[in-house]
Amino acid sequence: MMLAKRLADHGFISNDDYEYPVRCLLGAPVEHLRCLNVEGEPGRRKTAFANALAQALDYAHVLYHEFDDRPELPAPVRMPLPPEDEENVGEAPVNELDRVMSETCALSEGERSILILDQLQLAPFRHHLRLADFIRSQQWSYGDMTLRANPQNLLLFLISEEPLYHSLQQMSFNIWVDSGTDGAVEITPAALGLAENAREMLEALKAIFAALDVTPTLAEYRRVVHDIHVNIHDLEHLRTSIYGWVEGVNRQQLMSRQIEAVLERQMPPISRYLGIDPGANDGIIVRELDDHDTPT
Repeated sequence: MMLAKRLADHGFISNDDYEYPVRCLLGAPVEHLRCLNVEGEPGRRKTAFANALAQALDYAHVLYHEFDDRPELPAPVRMPLPPEDEENVGEAPVNELDRVMSETCALSEGERSILILDQLQLAPFRHHLRLADFIRSQQWSYGDMTLRANPQNLLLFLISEEPLYHSLQQMSFNIWVDSGTDGAVEITPAALGLAENAREMLEALKAIFAALDVTPTLAEYRRVVHDIHVNIHDLEHLRTSIYGWVEGVNRQQLMSRQIEAVLERQMPPISRYLGIDPGANDGIIVRELDDHDTPT
């Protein structure tokens, strides 16, 4: 299957085609661990992409660690003990980062593994330095232990709301994840499996989406068009379907008088497509605005 289809199967739908950048990431000769820097607008869409890509690439193991701003626990204070008690001294607790890095190294010894490190902007800078050293050397050290990752099996995904530390950037392939409104695709009746008489209806939808400053994916168009066929009976139904199916729609804008006027102008071609007289009482109802109307 195409990568876009595999990404969609795992919850990430986009108008952009990531086939080429992913091929560059996986095929480039590197002297360190292979690493992807997932960039994009603030929010969790980058995380959704990283998780979907990890699943789409069909690696045996996908591990995830998210940094937060909670203070780290201080290292335990070790008091001198009599020699006979030294063998009973336990190991220092392993923090979450060391634990996931240890598991990642161990799994990568025999099977393809992906580690997603999210919210790196919240990580103490010393961890940025440790990660840069890990990518270069393929070795992770903590306490008295040093673990080695298999560069043939391990792939790292890095996600940060701020620019990465320079050394991490230099060793990573950078990919921009769209906001859900980029990379417009051509929406035609044929693309949606519709007859040519649907063109006027699709142009009406395009005008509505342009006023809302969103660019729906082909899948989102299909969902709205399905509702036009079977569910939508009035302007409020259309507005509800648009908000329900199209990512990135600002609800306050959608409910504004300005957008309501756009919807009213575009309802007649939608009605004609359905074979309904726009002026008929049993057709799609368009509510007239007056000076006393306020958005709900």
